Amino acid sequence: MNVDARTATDWGTLRTFLQVDVFADTGSYNSQPGPAGDTTDVVLDKAYIQWAGITAGRTSSFFDFYANDLNFGSGALGSLGSDLTVNLLAYTATFGNGFSATIALEDRSAHTLNGITYAQAGQRMPDVVANLRVDQDWGSAQLAGALHQLNSIDIGAGLGGLGFGSGPLGSRVGTEYGYAIQAGVQVNLPMLAPGDTLWLQAAYADGAISYLGVYDDFNIGPVSGPVSEAVIVNGDIKKTKGWGATAALLHYWTPSIRQALFGNYTSIDYSAATLQQDFKVWTVGSNVIWSPVSAFDIGLEVIYQKLDVDRDLAAPVFVKRSEDIWEARLRLQREF
Repeated sequence: MNVDARTATDWGTLRTFLQVDVFADTGSYNSQPGPAGDTTDVVLDKAYIQWAGITAGRTSSFFDFYANDLNFGSGALGSLGSDLTVNLLAYTATFGNGFSATIALEDRSAHTLNGITYAQAGQRMPDVVANLRVDQDWGSAQLAGALHQLNSIDIGAGLGGLGFGSGPLGSRVGTEYGYAIQAGVQVNLPMLAPGDTLWLQAAYADGAISYLGVYDDFNIGPVSGPVSEAVIVNGDIKKTKGWGATAALLHYWTPSIRQALFGNYTSIDYSAATLQQDFKVWTVGSNVIWSPVSAFDIGLEVIYQKLDVDRDLAAPVFVKRSEDIWEARLRLQREF
């Protein structure tokens, strides 16, 4: 449910936007109490004010670009690139001819992953995100970067290379800075069919892997890819590295039938002598949508994902393990 209120002022449009999502899920795999694990959640997805170039409140990270624009879901293993709603304060400067630049302070907590693994300390500074963007008749392009602080309270080398443990005895606070960069382009393809578009983006992260669209551990059956933006090795913070690439194409077969093809590859590298597992995630999917009447969609989406893990913690030597999964979704959507 969206509310979008706009008022003209001498300083430009004053906009207030609110989006509330309501989810009702069933099934024993929810691991929730109640009949068949039924759950109902109300989520404040967005709530922000924009005025005179200022954006304040809860909205999409200014790092994001493709942000799952063409796909219904992102599969069981997570997002196809960065797509995160955060609390932020930002300023956008416009330069004419579709060019703009934004600097934003974003809540670090939303970008923090598995802080327990490296005995995370309190937040001292928000993430600093900046982008350069152009929007024209041919499409859009964006270059974005993020600075992310990692700080920990460590009591020594930790357990098996991981900084587990807490308490004042022998503790010290360590700080490192991670970063992420991303480039993306969206190209309109009217020469194929009106409304056709192509998305391409790639990102690299060092100690800030949430900006790759990695938000939690990956699991398919017995195979798991544990996620942490850093680990403690001999009392030092060792940052996790990774990169990802996304491509998506939308084609209108007829004015009422359209199809999207999309894919993503994400690789995570701990690059340190720890027990954490390096892993890779492959995602490929497609959906076909029929719009029998205006503002009403009936769509079917199929997604295939594969998880490749480089190491098995239960094995005395390095082994290769992988599992895959299929997901299908039927969706009816009405807008008014």
